[in-house]
Amino acid sequence: MQSDKREDIDILLNRILNGEADSSDIEVFSLWIRDPGNEKYFEQFKDIWHLSHSTLPDPDKTAKEHDRYINYIRMRRRRERATKSLTRVFSIAAVTLILFGLYIFVNQYVIQYDYTNISLAELKYNTDSIKVVLSDGRVINPLSGNSFEDSNITESGLVIDPVNARQISYVPGEKRSIRKTTQAKDGVKFNSVSIPPGERFVIMLSDSTMVYLNSNSYLRYPVNFGEGTRHVTLSGRAYFDVTKSSKPFIVTTNDMEVEVLGTSFDVESSEAAKNSSVILVEGSVRVTANGQTKVISPNEKFTLNHVFNEVSISNIDSKTMTLWKDGILVLKELSFDQMIESLSSWYGVEIEDRSTVPETDRFNGKFDREDIKAAMKTIALSAKVKYKVREGKLVIEDGK
Repeated sequence: MQSDKREDIDILLNRILNGEADSSDIEVFSLWIRDPGNEKYFEQFKDIWHLSHSTLPDPDKTAKEHDRYINYIRMRRRRERATKSLTRVFSIAAVTLILFGLYIFVNQYVIQYDYTNISLAELKYNTDSIKVVLSDGRVINPLSGNSFEDSNITESGLVIDPVNARQISYVPGEKRSIRKTTQAKDGVKFNSVSIPPGERFVIMLSDSTMVYLNSNSYLRYPVNFGEGTRHVTLSGRAYFDVTKSSKPFIVTTNDMEVEVLGTSFDVESSEAAKNSSVILVEGSVRVTANGQTKVISPNEKFTLNHVFNEVSISNIDSKTMTLWKDGILVLKELSFDQMIESLSSWYGVEIEDRSTVPETDRFNGKFDREDIKAAMKTIALSAKVKYKVREGKLVIEDGK
């Protein structure tokens, strides 16, 4: 009878974590979770659910391994203080990281190294500021809280959102309570913005095009677009939601040129990266790179591989792969080194990798912008590594 009750709870928890729970499920769950023992069980169940929630190659094997996970959870009774609130349960930003073949070794490895009580309180985050460089050379930090009022300026082209300081606008005539910063009335004047590690930023250009900038990115853009082509320069990663117009919108990077008339797409290009890419969400995009010009369709990814000097186009889920602009970083088919580099930039922390994870291993992951602890905990499980904080930075070592 007890076994049947536990199976019913397992089914309920799966519905909760899958986002399939109805109001009655949530009511039952809210009563059940009040018990400290049940809260511990749920935290353990959730850890393994995150690890096993993936499409695996053998359904029969997957079912057996899932049973093994549940049995493991039931046997595991480590004493740890529950720190997460109930609202976290329903967050869509669950952290998942699956190493192909992970289900083979989880039960053998998890017991060997207890990473659950590692504190990240001494971790040092990047403190560099977002910087907007104006055409006259002045530098603005939108997050500083200063009003930037200047009595000698009669009209402003740039406004800082009074609610969200990580967003600025160049659209003329906006009827909002704004803070004026610099004049940009006549002629083609260029501003630029630099985004440090761990930050994101949004710019509404003068044609109402929205640009979402990721960490470690730089954008140079005109304060007001002229009569000709709409042209911006990018280094790093940005998502563009381009306002439709007869004037082409062109994004230039150090190795690509992307041209559209009005659409939504993602561009990633930096000199140190092994690949540059364009992801199309809707509309059509013409990409020129490596002496070739390709037109891609929605849910396609254009990739320029710098190592082999090759161009390729693949099918992807564009909505998922551009979730970073909403605070969820999705990584696909990355080596451990590439994943660590991406996470270092995403969270704005220094990560020293002393592990010997094989270069051939590939990782997939979904990482919440606000939960580095869950990210590191899952990485430790999937890659068989351990981590610690030393002198303010994360140090990753082999688990054995």
